[in-house]
Amino acid sequence: MSDILEEEIQPKYLFEGNECILEFDGRVATVKEATKLGYKRAATGSIINVSNPKSKTRRGRVSHNAANTLLTSREQIVIQGGCMRWLTERESWRLQGIPDEYFDRAEKVTSSNQLYKQAGNGLTVDIARFIGERMGYETE
Repeated sequence: MSDILEEEIQPKYLFEGNECILEFDGRVATVKEATKLGYKRAATGSIINVSNPKSKTRRGRVSHNAANTLLTSREQIVIQGGCMRWLTERESWRLQGIPDEYFDRAEKVTSSNQLYKQAGNGLTVDIARFIGERMGYETE
């Protein structure tokens, strides 16, 4: 995950918290999750999906050094540099394997919401290749 994260983050990406986050000490977040314990811990580099804070089954889902499925809106946060923050539009595109130069072009003519939607509606090339191989199609 660290290779897709941006170094400099604008304040608009800082996450203020919601009911998914039970506690955050600057390094580790305790995240409400539908598990036997009722929570999971997330540390630096972890990705947390905070899209359904009131759900009993889909609360804050934690992934360590990987991202959950990208959807068409801003729903995932990362712990980085002692704070929790949203994934940026550029990071969402990077997760899909889209080069920064393509993002730079799109950013000039597209709103923030549309950039998230475009990333969320995409299918990562590696995943498409894997599915094709499993279906019996050969790679070139």
